[in-house]
Amino acid sequence: MRQELPTLTSMRGFAALIVAFFHARLVLFPQWRGSIASSTQFLEVGFIWVDLFFILSGFVMMHVYRNYFDGGTTQGNWRSFIWLRFSRIYPLFLATVLVLVLWESFKHVNNVSFYGGPLLGAWGINGISAFEGPFNRGDALLANLFLVQGISTHSSLTWNFPAWSLSVEWLSYILFPLIAAMLGKSAKRGFWLPLLMILVFFSMASQLGTVDLTNGLNALFRALCGFSIGMWMSLIVLPSVVKRFANNDITMFAIVAGILYLLHQGAAVQQAMIVYLLFAVLVLFGANQVERRSLFLAVFDNRATRFLGDISYSVYLWHAVVLLVGVDAIHYINPDITNWWYAQTSASALIGAMVGFAVVMIALSSLTYYGLERPMLKWLRHFSKKPSQLESVKA
Repeated sequence: MRQELPTLTSMRGFAALIVAFFHARLVLFPQWRGSIASSTQFLEVGFIWVDLFFILSGFVMMHVYRNYFDGGTTQGNWRSFIWLRFSRIYPLFLATVLVLVLWESFKHVNNVSFYGGPLLGAWGINGISAFEGPFNRGDALLANLFLVQGISTHSSLTWNFPAWSLSVEWLSYILFPLIAAMLGKSAKRGFWLPLLMILVFFSMASQLGTVDLTNGLNALFRALCGFSIGMWMSLIVLPSVVKRFANNDITMFAIVAGILYLLHQGAAVQQAMIVYLLFAVLVLFGANQVERRSLFLAVFDNRATRFLGDISYSVYLWHAVVLLVGVDAIHYINPDITNWWYAQTSASALIGAMVGFAVVMIALSSLTYYGLERPMLKWLRHFSKKPSQLESVKA
């Protein structure tokens, strides 16, 4: 297994972009939503890629920190571990929330109400006053700042709303030593835990009719399911015959093709759970790739895809800010521009919007990755009493 796991980094980049386009279809190009959905359900079910993040996170955390609590969990090493994770995720998250607070403050002073495009207007959420919603609610700010909004049924999808998943992942980090202790050092011994979590997750999804669970204990167990599966898979040592199978391009392309085909068809609960399991296999096999001449690695594990993975956290946290503040601000400056844009229906306009959005997200995310994420990570980790053996990890 390669120490740096570059294939997993690339996966994270693809997943972040897909989630960004999943939300963009509601705000940036809602006029094409029906025609896209009639051709493929791929974007409509883009929410499921968040589960790939949970699996990846659990795998990488166990890969990096599996020996961190070998001497037992003490207040000191737990606090040090939590600080390492806090220094990785919180500065950028706080920056995005501050941008949203500043924009809401501007709107409040100038008596500007929310505008999110015609689809959100049809849902009845245009025209809401600043700090009253639909996302940037004053009464939900404190929960967001403490990263507990994800377990709330009241404030989960507020402020930087995709960060509901960051909230429940943060709680998963807090539970990491306990989960690691329950799994032990053997994949065989710890198999019961991810199996139990899958059963719980499937039961909740079946009852509610979807795997897109984004608030309360449902959201937390959704995160813990993926996180514990990833942690458990990190303990697996593949037999040589299985490893050769995993390092076959036909195998890897078949897994990807299976995921894409199923998501093209939709995401009924049973279908989504199959995709979920394919995500897990993709992560396990991706982590066990060896250096070789390979078309699969050339396509999915190259300098460009690794860079996309490096900036994926910025992509994930900035995309909702860009969509909501961008449309809101343009409409405030000149409503004729947004009125003109939402009247466009040509394929070329759609392609232009998607390419332009991707370019903006990659450019902005590159700036914040190098200008904020990395410098703040380095600075904050100087305060850790027990630096990580792999402080450069990008998980």
